Amino acid sequence: MRFRTLVTNSNLLLRVVQSIDKLAKSAILKLTTEKLHIIVITDVDSGLQLWSDIAINALFSDYRIESIHSDEIYLEFNIDNLQRALKSAQGALHTTLKLTKKQGIPVLSLVIQNQSNTGRELILNQDVPVRVLTPLQMDAIREPLVPDSQVHIMMPPLNSVRSIAERMKGMGDRVAVSANREGEATLRVSNDLVEITTFFRGLENLAYDSSTQEPSANPTPDRGTGEFYTAVVDMKNFLRFLQSYHVAPKNIVCCIIEHHSLVFYVYIGSAGYGGVSALNEQTCGSLTYFIPVRQV
Repeated sequence: MRFRTLVTNSNLLLRVVQSIDKLAKSAILKLTTEKLHIIVITDVDSGLQLWSDIAINALFSDYRIESIHSDEIYLEFNIDNLQRALKSAQGALHTTLKLTKKQGIPVLSLVIQNQSNTGRELILNQDVPVRVLTPLQMDAIREPLVPDSQVHIMMPPLNSVRSIAERMKGMGDRVAVSANREGEATLRVSNDLVEITTFFRGLENLAYDSSTQEPSANPTPDRGTGEFYTAVVDMKNFLRFLQSYHVAPKNIVCCIIEHHSLVFYVYIGSAGYGGVSALNEQTCGSLTYFIPVRQV
């Protein structure tokens, strides 16, 4: 098992790790010949899962990976440890990432080359202990299968949603996310004394074809385009998803599956928000958040 590469975009890799920092203490890194995957499965009480993939050429060059398991390597790592190591690599002249062993313990080792004010070469080694997982262990970790969503809608700019959610979080433990097929969405939070609803209009819906909709465990009768579909989720999980602002997402698609889950597809690209038309443009990766609904 061998892995070694030159890190050409340590900033993007750091921003991805920062976006998952609030989800859990540890995550799984899956390395393949084409993509880097980061998987986070939170505790049973939360139920939130994150599945991400980023193109290798968006992060690395001179990429070498060898494994008897179809050239795939699976590693469990501490998120905070990797985040600290990547912060040390920001602005470096040259950073190498490799899988090795130190005193018999497998580590992801960052060799960071920099230069002092006097021109002297500085080399910093940052080691992140990891646990190597077997293909059998990875087989037990599967991306959630969800029914087709009733509505797909582009999210408004994430910073505005974050600002609203931060003000709402003191009002209740759960937030109701609603949307229709006419570009409208709402966020609602309530308690015994007050109910607050924020409205968003002029959003973009992805194409919807009710003839392709498969029945779910809790079927919802088809509604008019102006009728809303709603998913109530833990406010804490919703705020965790909003940490994806770190990756400066190109687009975010919200999918509502009533009685089941809220799914967010966060697309990473070099340009800013581009709307539905930009979804077909090249992106270097995505983060997918699966958030289970809660009973009201």
